[in-house]
Amino acid sequence: MEFSTARTVRIGLAVGSAIVVLLVVALFVIPANRFRPAIEQSASAALGRDVSVGHLRMSLLHQSLSAEGLTIADDPAFSASPFFTAKSVTVVVRLWPLIVSRSLTVTNIRIDQPVVTLFRNAGGRWNYASLATSSNTSRTSAIRKLELSDGRVLVGTATQKRTYDHVNVAASDLSPGSRWPVTATAVLPGGGTFSLTGDVGPMDRTDATLTPLDAMVAIDGLNLSKTGFLNPSAGGVLDLKATIASKGGVATVMGNATLSKALLVAGGSPASRPVAVSFDSRYDLHTHTGTLNPSSVKMGGASARLA
Repeated sequence: MEFSTARTVRIGLAVGSAIVVLLVVALFVIPANRFRPAIEQSASAALGRDVSVGHLRMSLLHQSLSAEGLTIADDPAFSASPFFTAKSVTVVVRLWPLIVSRSLTVTNIRIDQPVVTLFRNAGGRWNYASLATSSNTSRTSAIRKLELSDGRVLVGTATQKRTYDHVNVAASDLSPGSRWPVTATAVLPGGGTFSLTGDVGPMDRTDATLTPLDAMVAIDGLNLSKTGFLNPSAGGVLDLKATIASKGGVATVMGNATLSKALLVAGGSPASRPVAVSFDSRYDLHTHTGTLNPSSVKMGGASARLA
């Protein structure tokens, strides 16, 4: 009995060792960079943009491919500069199919220090509207987890540009044809923080900006005098909590906001009491027009209705 057990252990160790040797040898037999054209082609077809990745490295321990850099082209109607760049990308793959049949199946994606440029033209159209609207998107496999870490987002028009730093985004079970959960955080241009938690999808096949979204958003400690949204002589600190429901090209935003230390007159003193606003608004994503449903403003014991 003891001899049989010992023999089983030895056989198991031998088989395990053989598998490890096979995997190690396979890493040398299969150059990681041979997958770069396939990755670029698949990503370009899915996004409808030219995609290029840098030198690839394979990690047996983490079952992943790492790229030194990533670039996604912008919509040529907007710019010849990149829409998206990143310092590095790590893609977790199913290692056995990769070694046996050289089939690349991606499960997780992590993108470090991405820089995204969002631009809106005079007609109100965003440069990401055409992203992933190709019919090839429907054949894209689901991604178990997608992470964007410590990124920067540049948002602008022909006359203004604002920068959002330390942007972190996480999504799971990401598939163009279904809904998926997403979270996002960022540091705002005027200081303070932004957070979003909700569900996105399925992707709109004609205009990515029309993709359904249900989320809760929060803004904490935004100094309005530093944002560029107001006259430099005005300001205050904004805290906001709201829900966003976007479907069929119409976005409904409802919530509450508090403006502390409000300064509305040049040379005046900040208000000693906060201004509280409860709002309910609708925005048409097709016509780029909005309406304010009955809302309220309170300051101390005084209140007013907005409509």
